[in-house]
Amino acid sequence: MSNEELVQLYQNGDKKALEKLIQSNTGIINKIANKYNGINRELEFDDLFQSGVLGLINAVEKYNCNHEKKAKFITYAVFLIDRYIYFCVNGRGSKEIENNKFYNSCTSLNAPRGEDETGEVIGFIEGVDYGFENIEEKIFLQNLRKDLEEVMQSYNTLEQREILKSKYGWNAKPMMLNDIAELFNSTVSKVRNTEILALRKLRNSSWAMQNVKEFAELGYIDKFYLELMRERGDI
Repeated sequence: MSNEELVQLYQNGDKKALEKLIQSNTGIINKIANKYNGINRELEFDDLFQSGVLGLINAVEKYNCNHEKKAKFITYAVFLIDRYIYFCVNGRGSKEIENNKFYNSCTSLNAPRGEDETGEVIGFIEGVDYGFENIEEKIFLQNLRKDLEEVMQSYNTLEQREILKSKYGWNAKPMMLNDIAELFNSTVSKVRNTEILALRKLRNSSWAMQNVKEFAELGYIDKFYLELMRERGDI
């Protein structure tokens, strides 16, 4: 049976369907937990896994099977599993762990060089793996993350947001495309196409266009992409 069918059974009163859902999605919970494993040294892998199970249960209870424009259950489940594990790590974290999460959130969002977009590269946020000493830069990147969260919420679908966050390590360690494809029960090609589309939407957003000059001055925009923007008359 599909996830959606099992969810429907559970919501109709079949409690055993929940056990089947947990069993069939154990691999997904493991993958997401592994993404966060090691960030908080106070937590065992089992702590992360159990938080992921709670996230899955929450997804099962809240998923609207009758919604006209509903996302696939696996997309919604990945979102909540990730959120629960993230809060598990964040809730008991030290300053070092907070910094690690912040650094990962600043990973460069570079558009992949696809057949239709050869050479189009954008770096909204610079990836770093060292401590910040420049308070102004730290505040700038924190605000940038907040703005980007809002833009993603407005321009990207839930699936697109989760794929971008998984690929670029938004809250934890970055994941490879093949792992993301397995996570979403999809193919590498489809995941990559979703990533390209999601990034294209961000690049073409009014927010990106309004801030491209500032990003360029601070070194967050690739020089080739900057020239491309000038040729198009965007700046």
